[in-house]
Amino acid sequence: MTPQELLRLARRIPGVDAAWSAFRRRQLLDAYRRRREAYAAAARERGLVYREDEVVAEAKRRLAARGYTPRVRSVGEVHTFAFVPRIEWHASLYPDLGELGPVTEFDYAALGFTWSEFWRQDRSAARRRREMNSLALDALKAAHRRQPVDWVFIYASGLEVRRELIEAITAEVGVPVVSMCLDDKHCWSRPMFDGQRLGQIDIVPTCDLSWTTARVACEWHLAEGARPIYLPEGFDASTFGPLEVPRDIPVSFVGADYGFRRAVARDLRRCGIPLQTFGRGWDSGPVTVRRQVEIFNRSQINLGMGGIGYSEELTNLKGRDFEIPATGGGVYLTSFNADLAQHFEIGREIVCYRHRDELVELIRHHLSHPDESRAIACAGRERCLREHRWLHRYQRICQALGIVALPTGLQHTERAAA
Repeated sequence: MTPQELLRLARRIPGVDAAWSAFRRRQLLDAYRRRREAYAAAARERGLVYREDEVVAEAKRRLAARGYTPRVRSVGEVHTFAFVPRIEWHASLYPDLGELGPVTEFDYAALGFTWSEFWRQDRSAARRRREMNSLALDALKAAHRRQPVDWVFIYASGLEVRRELIEAITAEVGVPVVSMCLDDKHCWSRPMFDGQRLGQIDIVPTCDLSWTTARVACEWHLAEGARPIYLPEGFDASTFGPLEVPRDIPVSFVGADYGFRRAVARDLRRCGIPLQTFGRGWDSGPVTVRRQVEIFNRSQINLGMGGIGYSEELTNLKGRDFEIPATGGGVYLTSFNADLAQHFEIGREIVCYRHRDELVELIRHHLSHPDESRAIACAGRERCLREHRWLHRYQRICQALGIVALPTGLQHTERAAA
């Protein structure tokens, strides 16, 4: 029996699960707060403040210094080299890249490399990572010879990408390199492996822009010499949308069973809430993306849990924050997150709770007011279609790099800022 299996068995003993969860929560929060305060102190000492226009100007100076001049493209013409493995949900990033223009994929999983083999962090893993990175550079050069690449988009971490790869791209090919991280709050820095720390900390300074979905992490990037741009996740409009299905699930939660989630589900059921859970670790088992969309549409209330790991207090933006409202099915009810409140009107487009008692009360309210809930769900979908597709995020990045022209009203503003 593996240590993980033993732990799962032990957590079934009354009191063990609560003690373990409290320990892991404290461990997570203490590590996060130490990092946050250390970077806040460094930012104060060095006068670092995140301002997007200044970051963009610095990125353009960096590109110009190595002789790169962007060719202004229309949407539909931008050639992307995507270092994005098609594992788990990552394939959802590709459809809107295709709308942006031609895409050359580098999917290391299709070449026989796996995330789990890199995670072993032994000599074999180091050799395999170097081999995979070398193949990525060769693939980029070949794609650039066939048709000039306009930008390199990386969705990976220091576990998969060596900083030497990004340095080689900028030195030998010259095109802009943009990394994206959706988990900076808890995956920013990990142990050393083959000469670099895992996480984002050692690779983002080598990129031209580092896309983070946590506003607080922008000053972390600045302190490490990176050029951050804050953007939230998006959604794949070709997948997430309305379906003609019965709305026969009162309350659903779709997501893996880990951290505090089982305790929330248990408390809701004790209060008589008819919650159905779907995903890895629950009785339903894993569900396909197609099934997820069906569940979102069948649900009167789609529950979100915005916490990280064992902490409900430490919140993070989630892909579900945009995918669920985009379906236009049941109302989306999730944890309050100050970052999320920048992108939706709370109470009109989505609904948020601050603690479990409020969650129970809001569920009961929306189950008994279906017309109000339906109106909120429809408004949330309209907002998503208007502002929250992955295509919107890619266009924003390419506009910042000068690859896609800015909207007419913003061109004067940028000239004035420069």
